[in-house]
Amino acid sequence: MFKVVNEKLGKILVAQGLITEENLAKALQEQEKRGFKQKQIGSFLTEMGYVSEENVLKAVGIQFNLPVMELKEIAVEATVLELIPEAMARRLKAVPLYLVEKELTIAISNPTQIEVIDTLANQTRCKILPILALEREILAAIESNYGAVSDPPARREPEEAPMTPAELRRLEEAGKEVPIIRIVDDLLLQAVREGASDIHIEPREGKLSVRMRVDGILKEYHSFSPKQQPAILSRVKILSKLDISERQKPQDGRIKLRIGGKEVDARVSTLPAYYGEKVVLRLLDQQKVQLGLEELALSPHNLALLQNMIVQPYGLVLVTGPTGSGKSTTLYAALNTINSEEKNIVTVEDPVEYQLPIINQVQVNVKKDLTFATALRSILRQDPNIVMIGEIRDPETGEIATEAALTGHLVLSTLHTNDAPSAVVRLVEMGIEPFLLAPSLIGIVAQRLARKICLECKESLSPKKAELERLGIPDAPDTIRFSRGKGCPNCKGSGYKGRVAIHEVLVADEAIRALISERAPAAAIRDHAVHAGFIDMRMDGIRKIIKGITTLEEVLRVTRGI
Repeated sequence: MFKVVNEKLGKILVAQGLITEENLAKALQEQEKRGFKQKQIGSFLTEMGYVSEENVLKAVGIQFNLPVMELKEIAVEATVLELIPEAMARRLKAVPLYLVEKELTIAISNPTQIEVIDTLANQTRCKILPILALEREILAAIESNYGAVSDPPARREPEEAPMTPAELRRLEEAGKEVPIIRIVDDLLLQAVREGASDIHIEPREGKLSVRMRVDGILKEYHSFSPKQQPAILSRVKILSKLDISERQKPQDGRIKLRIGGKEVDARVSTLPAYYGEKVVLRLLDQQKVQLGLEELALSPHNLALLQNMIVQPYGLVLVTGPTGSGKSTTLYAALNTINSEEKNIVTVEDPVEYQLPIINQVQVNVKKDLTFATALRSILRQDPNIVMIGEIRDPETGEIATEAALTGHLVLSTLHTNDAPSAVVRLVEMGIEPFLLAPSLIGIVAQRLARKICLECKESLSPKKAELERLGIPDAPDTIRFSRGKGCPNCKGSGYKGRVAIHEVLVADEAIRALISERAPAAAIRDHAVHAGFIDMRMDGIRKIIKGITTLEEVLRVTRGI
């Protein structure tokens, strides 16, 4: 049927450089400890995060001398599908692909199940040519191809009739079916392994798209049949304790569970869209909340400035940047640094994503009239030493925060501005009086997240003159070196793995306070700061390029428009 290479799967993975001998030994030990002799070693290796399912499948292909194929968006002729009933294809987890004379190519995920191939040969009266594919892709191909034989579902209109009890019951049952549970579990586990910050489940015309944001870049990883859409969305809603019958209003929930030996904690948001509900899962990395300022990749200069800012007895410290720039991580790191039993620290957040020891955290609830402003007023009656406000969104919150900073409280908060000097102008434009802002402001941190060069494929190179000119350092010495990632399995060929923050820290000295009182523009504040030793984000990024941490392209990408 097919020739088996006389080599164990683990050894093949080691020989391919996909795992180490130490990884294999630990997985074998775990297999022995848990007593799952019937469970293949590849499953333990993927569960422990040593290797991806895709690479295990390629190694199985080598072991059994079988080709490996991706089944995304594959279309199978109706005459081929007729050879195997849909119920049989689902039960055997096998999908027919091509028929050439009397040879039928079938996609399977487990070549050790010889009885599957025998059953299909008896059913079709054909010679079976097996190829390998991931189980989830086989199930998706079954859905999309057998479903395509009948008429596709009509495009969903924005307004829908309420679900009947029977429809609701069927939808709930669909979300609890084993194949759907496995699909959602696999998506969550893959996102954790890839280091994704978000999963986007997006209904589109003719498919359900799943994109993941890895290192700040959004990319499609999977697509499913529209027939699977209700069940997959239902499963996510069940996990996050949302109302599965509600499809016309946004909902928010949370998932906390253990999959494949890993803790998964996700914030879930649904949004009605034209082709159905769009769902975004924000994966919460609990390790981030344990970071200190020393672990944020601040330059020694910027680190010293920020450390001095957060030990002041009172005043306002701001962290600015766009969504996803790591502002909350910086605030949590600052709180970790100054947190102690002697201080009463209270936060008001929307939402509270991470739980911090000792600190009292308040969740905004607009429906109960618990806004940032109303919560902040109550907090100030609770004898706080330090107050953290998730974001200054409106003049009322900004005014209360400023007044609190003037009356003996250290106030930490975030603001959405491009750079540090612009934060001053933004607060004044919101209606904060300059004569209140000037004496209360301690300093501002602005930041971005740039992708880091993959350490597995990093190489050094001499920069071109044009590159140095783009960075504003045309007279740099000839000895200067840049780095880049060539692309390897570790970084999925991108050349990047992980992210690093680039910062600028603006300290409010007497001259800047005078400029604030005069309602000076951001450019005037920046000019003074530069003369006083201010290092802007572009320059901080250049230093990280020279240190081989990131690339010219990344620094230019994240600082564009500054």
